Amino acid sequence: ERPVHVEGPPAGYTGGFGEPTCAECHTGAALNAPGSTLEVVGLGTTYAPGETVRVVVRVLSFDMDAAGFQATFRFSKGGRAGESAGSVRPADERTAVEVSDAGIAYIQHTAVGVAADGERAEWAFDWTAPDAAVPVVMHVAANSGNGDNSPLDDLIYTASITLRPTDRSREGREEPSA
Repeated sequence: ERPVHVEGPPAGYTGGFGEPTCAECHTGAALNAPGSTLEVVGLGTTYAPGETVRVVVRVLSFDMDAAGFQATFRFSKGGRAGESAGSVRPADERTAVEVSDAGIAYIQHTAVGVAADGERAEWAFDWTAPDAAVPVVMHVAANSGNGDNSPLDDLIYTASITLRPTDRSREGREEPSA
């Protein structure tokens, strides 16, 4: 029997802006329990408007037979707070974009992307920053699954990264209107 969300979770499970996380369904351990790690590689703390960055989400865990994730980039404040900021594009068949009914773009694992090697799972995608020089927040939730095709005893990790526009990007640019 296939796990329920092997193709990816429903849109809206990153933990950001009041959303639930994967822990809504996957239970058995506290959120962000010690012993495993969620890493986001490729992002610093700043961005230049319009630039494209390769991002890697990586889970390092133990006895991990399956894994998954969902991430989103949103304006963190201002009139467009909570709206998608920039765009995301899969780097390979391990990720796909899911858009919510509210128009929020999420990047997440696919059925191919749930494979893990026992200690490591990772997913790559490209994020193109918005043209407006406004703070952006990335929210990500990831699942280290034990591969028993049930939501029990899986580990869930979350992270939030705030990205500020580079100082030189502020010249001549305005905050996006609502």
